[in-house]
Amino acid sequence: MLFTDADSDETLVRHLRKGSEKAFKIIFDRYWEYVFSICYKGLLSHEDAKELTQDIFKSLWERRTKLKASRPLKHYLARAAKFQVYNFYRNQKINKKHFDRFSQNFLESENTTENRIYYGELKEQLNGAIDRLPLQCKTVFHLSREGNLSHKQIAEKLDISIKTVEYHIRNARSYLAKELHLHS
Repeated sequence: MLFTDADSDETLVRHLRKGSEKAFKIIFDRYWEYVFSICYKGLLSHEDAKELTQDIFKSLWERRTKLKASRPLKHYLARAAKFQVYNFYRNQKINKKHFDRFSQNFLESENTTENRIYYGELKEQLNGAIDRLPLQCKTVFHLSREGNLSHKQIAEKLDISIKTVEYHIRNARSYLAKELHLHS
């Protein structure tokens, strides 16, 4: 079936539920800026807002069969964006709390041989996981984390797009989280 940008959200959602990529693309094009603006207002970070916006549309595709065609899509996406921003801050707070607790415990504990060994093993595992990243991904990750360069600066330095930088950072973070989780 042919769709146009003039089709109603209700029509597009009905076809999206059936797996229509064309309907999804029209919805994406129609609402990407709207969802991004909600995320950006909540985060004040261009890169984080783009990442959350992508996650929202990825989730929309994955949950397409559960969507109700009668609900206003704009309201659904606004709620999803606000929820994602909330989760972002909640996760940041939890991560900071765990990091602070770990740091405090590490600093308060005696500098025993066991702690030095544990720290060395953890550092070795992290460095090993970073070394196993594909070359371009590893380069982007190093420039971001160790060089403290912005996504734009990395893109200019490596002559690649900002989207490619974001892709590599996202992949590196995901891979490292999985690798370190497997070894814990």
